[in-house]
Amino acid sequence: MKNLSKKMLIVFFLLVLTSCNAFGDNCNSAEELIRKAQTASDIEEGYDYLHRAEAVLLEECRDNPLNIKALLDMSKVYQMLGDRKEAKVYVLKAYNLNPNDADLQKVMGDFFYNFQEYSTAIEYYKLSLASGNLKDFETNLQTAKCFEKLGDTDNSELYYKVSGHVNPASKVVSNKLNQINTLHIPDNSQELDNLKYKYLFKDRVENPEIQEQNEINDILEKLLIY
Repeated sequence: MKNLSKKMLIVFFLLVLTSCNAFGDNCNSAEELIRKAQTASDIEEGYDYLHRAEAVLLEECRDNPLNIKALLDMSKVYQMLGDRKEAKVYVLKAYNLNPNDADLQKVMGDFFYNFQEYSTAIEYYKLSLASGNLKDFETNLQTAKCFEKLGDTDNSELYYKVSGHVNPASKVVSNKLNQINTLHIPDNSQELDNLKYKYLFKDRVENPEIQEQNEINDILEKLLIY
């Protein structure tokens, strides 16, 4: 009886291992086709690679509906095909599997940014920052770009400054700040208050009891040197 149980356990692990390998193979195959589509020499060739990736991913998403990576790749394929409706279906499926994940929140922000829905993108970028990406350069940078697209110079400048604090070597950020400073002269007497009250984490800044909130205060104070 014990030997039978051991054999059944071994068979179970082999099935799981085989399933995981197939799971990875499908995603890897699809991503390779997406890469080929991005470097294709003509449009028709690119579309052919994308449709082949679509077929692989549709099968994967059907067989493994909890595969977040496959769902995101499926959304990417539809974005490249210009099908916003289907792209949104799959990115939302991935997001809804773990809506509190900072990286998935950023993916949602990127999705709406790509479709020029900047206000909605900001909402998801803010969630991402609040969920753990506070010091993530790309999330702060994308938020700055969204505000810039919306013509909000004050908030755009703020997020570019935070991005520059996270990555002082970024030429993109330094060039943007130079452009903004040429066009926009802030009221230095109220700069710290402006930063605090226009910053995303206003409620956190005013509550110094949590370590992360103190870190935000530190960032805001360091921004005064710009």
